Parts: sequence; C-alpha cells; structure tokens
Amino acid sequence: MVSQKLAAHLTGQGHELMIGTRNAAETLARSAPDGMGNPPFSAWHKQHSEIGVGTFAEAAVYGEIVFNCTSGMVSLNALNMAGEANLNGKILIDVANAFDFSKGMPPTFSVSNTDSLSEQIQRAFPAAKVVKALNTVGLGDITAARGTEMLMAAWIRLFGVLRTPMFNFKVAR
Repeated sequence: MVSQKLAAHLTGQGHELMIGTRNAAETLARSAPDGMGNPPFSAWHKQHSEIGVGTFAEAAVYGEIVFNCTSGMVSLNALNMAGEANLNGKILIDVANAFDFSKGMPPTFSVSNTDSLSEQIQRAFPAAKVVKALNTVGLGDITAARGTEMLMAAWIRLFGVLRTPMFNFKVAR
C-alpha cells in the first residue's frame, strides 16, 4: 500500500522506478484484495503500467535510491533478498514500521526502546545509507528511528478510532 502510493507519486513527478517483490509473476497475477481490503496489485498496476515490477534484487539494482516499504517483520529478509551488494552505497529510505500483528490488533512492536528496525537494517547493511523517513519524526541520527517507530503505536490507535489514515500529529506550545 505504501509502495503503491509512493510509486504513483514519484512517477507522476517524472521519476522512473521499479517495485520489488518476492515473485513478480505471482504479485502481478493476484486478483483478490490485499489483507487490508485494498484492490489487488494487478488492478493498481494496470493503472500504473509505466512502473516496473521485479524481484527485490532487480529493484535494488535498478534504483539509485531504495525505499523499504515492506512489513517491518519481514524487512530484513526482503532486504537480504535484494542483496547487500545491490544496496551498498545507496540511500535506503526506510518507511517500514516494526509492528508485530501476530496477535491481531493493535499490533505490538517487534523491536523498541534500545533498538529500532532502522538501526537493525543499518547494522545488516553497513555500506547502505539508511534514513528513517515518512513516518512522523525526522531529526537526529539513526537512533532517532526509535521514537519515530514507537510513535506509530499512538497513530495506529487513532487510525482505529478515526477509521481513516488521513490525519497526523501537531505539536503546539
């Protein structure tokens, strides 16, 4: 869902890109809505046929900048499939959240407090330039990702009450 929004916006701005997946043919063949009730990827891709679809490795090779838009529980696995050599030296924008949905809603965190998903990604891919972005907090070094990721717990509770993702936080003094 996040990758589709970003991809549509970026191609609308004139950028060429490729979405990576475990198996491009299977992803393109899906005809059922996703787990969140969104239309199948194949329907979205028909409207955005200029966007390439390949494996995680093909997408990592293709892009000058790589976005990690995977579910946080599988981010490291997906990035390993992309290949360390294909990520080395590239800016890797991590928009994933370290949510664990194994016990339903609301999710818990798979990592928190003294570590973050972005820090784990940076350790796993030390030659990549990992940036945590597009969540809610964007200041500081990679350890600032801890606050960004944990703030999503409040966001998801508000999403449940408001029944829309179309809101954000405003800090007033």
